[in-house]
Amino acid sequence: MTGKIDSNLNLEAGMNQMAFEKWSGFYIPGISPKETMGFSVVRMNSEADARCLFEGSISESYSHFVEQAVCNLPLYAMKGFDTPKSLVSVVQEIRKEYGSKGMELKFYLQIDSGIKENFSDESVAAAFSLLGSGEFLGVCFKGVDFLCDPKKYNRFIYSVKRHNQKVKIDFSLFEEMKTIDDQVIQKVVPNEVVGNSLFDADFFLANKSFLAEQGIAAIFTPDNFRLAGSELLNRMRILRDSGVEVKVGSGNYLFHGINLSDFAESL
Repeated sequence: MTGKIDSNLNLEAGMNQMAFEKWSGFYIPGISPKETMGFSVVRMNSEADARCLFEGSISESYSHFVEQAVCNLPLYAMKGFDTPKSLVSVVQEIRKEYGSKGMELKFYLQIDSGIKENFSDESVAAAFSLLGSGEFLGVCFKGVDFLCDPKKYNRFIYSVKRHNQKVKIDFSLFEEMKTIDDQVIQKVVPNEVVGNSLFDADFFLANKSFLAEQGIAAIFTPDNFRLAGSELLNRMRILRDSGVEVKVGSGNYLFHGINLSDFAESL
């Protein structure tokens, strides 16, 4: 694949405002990412809800001429399905639909440590079933609790690695970053890390030798690009020049509205 690649598309907020309004029934200018995600958890009640959310984000990426998108599918989407098998069927249908249009879709199962519904016995069992389906590259972990104490999630981490699947850590969009475990990358040894702020970039720079040695890619999204601008780009270039593979993804298009091509070309 040599075309345009979106390395980190969050299905819960990858759409434009009009698509989000269609799905949610409202949109409040200035609504925070945390409030939006909280609403999405409550709003997810049926297979139709999940499909609408997924396709709103994927169709936005497709409209920007992306040829390959790596999508983060939130575990709480299971609320809309009777069984993991039915969610897998929807993933397969969407993959086939967009594949016929020339767009390749890959999926991570996103587990947000801040959403308590993700850790019920039923959700944990569903997560392992989904990961065993062969439709997911691995797990994308996010949330302050994971970043503060990753060992609590060793059951997931070990299982994913044992089955030769990938681990991604999303450091972005957190309000309590100063509390995270400064050894979280060394303890987890993920395949990819995701960031969007100067804090994230500085954290990656502090670990640049380890990232390069272990072949851990750093993915950046433009969520804070209007604020960080050239300073963020400079840090990304330093990482790249240090031997770290640097990728770009659209992240949460709903909140920034920046075309992935414009962000990538700036680098």
